Amino acid sequence: MNDIRRLKEQQREKHPGFAPYLECMTRSLFTGLATFCLGFSSTYFLQKLVSKRLPYRVQTSILISTLVATGAAYKVTADRTSSCQAGWMAAEGKFTALSNVEEGGEEDGRQELS
Repeated sequence: MNDIRRLKEQQREKHPGFAPYLECMTRSLFTGLATFCLGFSSTYFLQKLVSKRLPYRVQTSILISTLVATGAAYKVTADRTSSCQAGWMAAEGKFTALSNVEEGGEEDGRQELS
């Protein structure tokens, strides 16, 4: 499973949307990593700029920067991976918001009066 190309080839016929899903997930995870790095560094350096006015030590500054960056990275990664999963389900033709409408079902349980 270390060879991504071979994995894509194996799954191409069974799951045609696998390659775009894999690329989307990779971008999502690296976007989350970049968000963590940028969030930590910007929060830390912002605290360093106003360090004369802040009443806490360097360890606390690092902790606050880590917590802010972790929260931001989690939010970005969760949002982007959920959109990747929705795209995967749409490519597979399962569990989409439009599947009920396409099948001729009623939308949101409402009935139209004729």
